[in-house]
Amino acid sequence: MMKICLYLELEDKFKASGLSSAIINQRKALSLNNIEYTSNLSDDFDILHLNLTGLKSRYLAGKLKKKGRKIVVHAHVTADDFRDSYRFSNALAPVLRKYLTYYYNQADLILCPSEYTKKVLQRYGVTKPITPISNGINLDGFQFSESKRERFRKEHNLDDAIMLCVGHMFIRKGIKTYVNVARNFSNRFLWVGRRYQSIEEPEVSCTIKNASNNVLFLKHVEDIIPVYCGTDIFFFPSFCENQGMVVLEAAACRRPIILRDIPVYENWLTDGVNCLKAKTDDEFKDKLRRLIEDDALRKKLTENAFEMSKEHSLENVGLKLKKIYKDLLES
Repeated sequence: MMKICLYLELEDKFKASGLSSAIINQRKALSLNNIEYTSNLSDDFDILHLNLTGLKSRYLAGKLKKKGRKIVVHAHVTADDFRDSYRFSNALAPVLRKYLTYYYNQADLILCPSEYTKKVLQRYGVTKPITPISNGINLDGFQFSESKRERFRKEHNLDDAIMLCVGHMFIRKGIKTYVNVARNFSNRFLWVGRRYQSIEEPEVSCTIKNASNNVLFLKHVEDIIPVYCGTDIFFFPSFCENQGMVVLEAAACRRPIILRDIPVYENWLTDGVNCLKAKTDDEFKDKLRRLIEDDALRKKLTENAFEMSKEHSLENVGLKLKKIYKDLLES
């Protein structure tokens, strides 16, 4: 019977991030498939599954590998998606790329959220085996609720069709596009996510300051599900993602999705089938207007996106992890 150590360095510091959501999903996925796991490094286990690229994680990988443990590193971060985030991130990205390439090559196996990310890592020079696997979605938690919708809309005095974006307030996340498109509508545009004012790029503060009155910025909220339920269209113009967990969350909550046409969505999100895709601000404006006005299109995209989200269930993710771990131990 194998036992896995799921470890996220500085976990208490990442409670509002995709990293936290990822390891929570991993734990539930393993539980659903009767795979024993721990987060205690002092326990006896067969595989160390690391979720951060920090110095302690790097040290643990080297130390435990010498003791015969198998090392799995989950590549949640690339230099590409570090760009256009914090101040000086673009200058630091080449250094990060070199470190990540070195770090990921210390693993016995690398997991990543998408085929796109696998290609990025291979381009960096990562030579160890790489297996794409979805971060997954907890379908028991993320589901539409009419009562939650009513409460959220009443709390924030919302009417008409409301747009939503969820993510850190970064240039990379498409905040400029979001604000620019909003100026063409009378509808409310809601953005939920953390802002890092002390280290944010100047463009972010300028964009927020000059946003039109129909754009509302909310900091991180404890429960995001009522936010999905209480809004009407998920508008996610991010320029770079390794998967886009919030897209799965919106789909599971039965929200129609419009997002940027970027490689990471190929093969699982199809324009006109389970989402709408756009490349420019003008395309976003035109397609968003169409989505607001066309009830039948919204219903079609909503149902197809919901069906897509089922493929990423934690039961399915856990089943795949079980096979990955078993194959690694037998290799």
